[in-house]
Amino acid sequence: MQADQIRALGRLLEWLGPWAPARAMPRGIRRERRVLREGDVPGRRGRKAGQRCPPGAATRLEVHEFRSAGPVAGTFLVAPGLHFDGPDDPRFERFCRVLAHAGFRVVVPTLPTYAELVVHESAVDDLEIVARDLGQRLAPGERFTLFSISFGSWPALEVAARLPDRVDAVVTFGGYADFEAAIRFCVDGVMRRPGGDEQLTRDPLNQPALFLNMLPWLEAPADLHVPLAEAWREMTYRTWGRMELKAPGRLGPFAEALVDRVPQAARDLFLIGCGVREGGAELIEAALGRAGGAADFASPRPALARIRCPVVVCHGRDDDVIPWGEAEKIHQAARARVPSRLLLTGLYGHTGAGRPSPLALGREARTLLEIARVLAAGGRVRELMR
Repeated sequence: MQADQIRALGRLLEWLGPWAPARAMPRGIRRERRVLREGDVPGRRGRKAGQRCPPGAATRLEVHEFRSAGPVAGTFLVAPGLHFDGPDDPRFERFCRVLAHAGFRVVVPTLPTYAELVVHESAVDDLEIVARDLGQRLAPGERFTLFSISFGSWPALEVAARLPDRVDAVVTFGGYADFEAAIRFCVDGVMRRPGGDEQLTRDPLNQPALFLNMLPWLEAPADLHVPLAEAWREMTYRTWGRMELKAPGRLGPFAEALVDRVPQAARDLFLIGCGVREGGAELIEAALGRAGGAADFASPRPALARIRCPVVVCHGRDDDVIPWGEAEKIHQAARARVPSRLLLTGLYGHTGAGRPSPLALGREARTLLEIARVLAAGGRVRELMR
């Protein structure tokens, strides 16, 4: 490892391990915001101003860049997951600042439809716009590493397949290979693997976002779509990030406080979508049947069949949003074409680091070190994978 990579490794281990304070952030990091396309502001910021940004609308495409004052060791383009705050989500911002503190330029967009909690095919095109803009600002021959979080795995892998000369490698964290398997897990907690299904713990806070995405196929009258979508989004605004609400019965008061926002005819569906009434799994299964291939665009498998750069697949074994079996599927598909590494850890769930016992920490230390070594090679991961 080169000197800058050793320095980066030390700083990453300092801040990304379970010993680091979960809310603390490195100091001295500059954050700049650039606008690549004007339009309505997506996500919760836009909704506070009374704006709505349906898929296909003219929405603002913002890019946020994090850097420290020192020399730049390499560049990361980070593809976010579904979240209404985008890079303003405190956990996401902390990760970007930690990477910047390690010496990297960190570029992350607010993907408009993802900020609206909608998986839409335009997310790939928007990420490609950001990637091409970044490529033009790098030195000749310099590549960036694409890091993806959660549902950002599909756009990241597709953009890497489209821009093979610009992308050094793709690192996924908490990503998926089979979109429908990830959707079904959200409502039934079943991890679907080639070797057999396994029942795991699922995160109940995500069900409103799932129902929002499946709304076109839920057989709800068209005039109910807007009030249902708005109420389900508001449910996520009020509950996401509050781990105590995962306990049984805790979501009921939040759903009941919002139920009057939807017409009487839609209230049962709204409450099922919030997960406070039974029947969600059956409704989603029927909706998937009606959707047919409408969601095929969100599969990363076509990109994995074309990708030319190395792929590092990281996933938490305790992930309750996208199960770790999806990481195995990404790795198996990637390794058929390119160098690929699978790193499964018990130190991280979907929403941050856990607090393992000393014995568990000892078992996981090697995986944590491997993840940190990959990140410390940002912009030059393909050299590490040779």
